[in-house]
Amino acid sequence: MGSIYKEPIPTRASKANISAFAEEVAIELSFDPGDPIESVVSELGGAISYRNPIGEEIPESIRVEPSRKFKIFLSSLTSSSRDRFTVAHELGHFFLHFPLVAQAHPGYGMRATRWVDDNNPDLQRCEWEANWFAAAFVMPEAKVRASFNQGGVYAIVSEFGVSEKAALVRAKSLNLPVA
Repeated sequence: MGSIYKEPIPTRASKANISAFAEEVAIELSFDPGDPIESVVSELGGAISYRNPIGEEIPESIRVEPSRKFKIFLSSLTSSSRDRFTVAHELGHFFLHFPLVAQAHPGYGMRATRWVDDNNPDLQRCEWEANWFAAAFVMPEAKVRASFNQGGVYAIVSEFGVSEKAALVRAKSLNLPVA
């Protein structure tokens, strides 16, 4: 019999606090821009599985066991730059939301998916929090600002290994002058 999985629980922390926490986690894990994110997953006791968008496990999701072992499910149809942000997003659920689930529901795992019920504000909040974590984890503010000043959004894409869309959203969120 497998574990029973609970939904993520939002931290309700501010975007600034979540971003600062994500940057601290990256430093603690010795994760620098451009480093392979897959090794971070392995070091934390996790694994990545690529799936077709149709199947039992939903791509762009994470399943965490009560033991803290986890598996991140990615689509087999997405680019490596998109996957990089998605992995960081799922790590956001692991670091932000699983500790709250473990505290509230001892002995239970957690399952978070990208596709949440529009009528569930707590799950929507968890998705925002995981996005804030991911952006700051793979694109720390000071380094993004320096990269942007050297070559704009495309310098961010190149240095941080993210998609153009992710780089653009991060630059805009930092109020950098993008067209």
